[in-house]
Amino acid sequence: MQRNTRRVLSRAGTLVVTLGLMSGSAAVAQDKPTSENPSNIPPSRVIAGRPLHSPPKMNAADARKSVNAFITWAGESVVEEQSTARRALASAAKQPELVQAFMEEILAAHESGDTSRALVGLGLLGEMRTYDGAKFLVEFVRKPLPTKGTVIEGELQEEAQQARLQAKAIAGVAYLRNEEFDREVAYQAGNHPSVIVRAEAISAYLWNRGDSLEARKALEPFVRKEERLYLDRVRRVTGEGADAFNRKLTAYLKAHPEVQAPDPVRKDPRPPEEKPNTFDETPPKF
Repeated sequence: MQRNTRRVLSRAGTLVVTLGLMSGSAAVAQDKPTSENPSNIPPSRVIAGRPLHSPPKMNAADARKSVNAFITWAGESVVEEQSTARRALASAAKQPELVQAFMEEILAAHESGDTSRALVGLGLLGEMRTYDGAKFLVEFVRKPLPTKGTVIEGELQEEAQQARLQAKAIAGVAYLRNEEFDREVAYQAGNHPSVIVRAEAISAYLWNRGDSLEARKALEPFVRKEERLYLDRVRRVTGEGADAFNRKLTAYLKAHPEVQAPDPVRKDPRPPEEKPNTFDETPPKF
């Protein structure tokens, strides 16, 4: 439980406020790799070489193609371009053809196994704040999780991967700030089979209500008893200094010591016979 809790806190922290996923995510939404060898051009030079604030235009007449290009652009965008992306998305949200194209692009990326692109698409659709988009996100959150695949350190990778996408989707549902969809967020906060999604639902519900005490009280009955520590989770807000945040974090860890990693324990020195990679003879002089 403690290890899982720390893992969820770490992951959810990367999801909570990146509703558009444009923040500093460079080159994560390429259609498909076209080279067998990695590029020797550092990402910083790639970003520096692209013109800022020049997203591809989205138009209803060529919805799939233009949305496809926009998702690629968003995946390569930087923090300074967030306002530009949001203006483009606000305009696109008024055109049902474009909203539908975002849904189709997300499903195509998900079905092809392109998780990064699906993640970007889900973030953008949530940012658009449309009723139809939120309905799609709810359906996405409700998709059954995989039950077979690769297990690493006791975690089914396919299941965790889809849960991360569904966490992004539930954040978009909460971002609509609609009473009907808020009930879905509250329900998923206590009933989704993945703790990754439950934790994100809690965080998104609270964030969209200013982390108010009233929001916490409204959500608490839906949250599993053993997971109510997520209601207290701290977040660093815009303009907050390190000292102020550290005070909040210290208070949180004091209230919930179970989420702290155990102190490292120094092991006894290994005997020479247990060091197969250690030379047992003095090397000759050169």
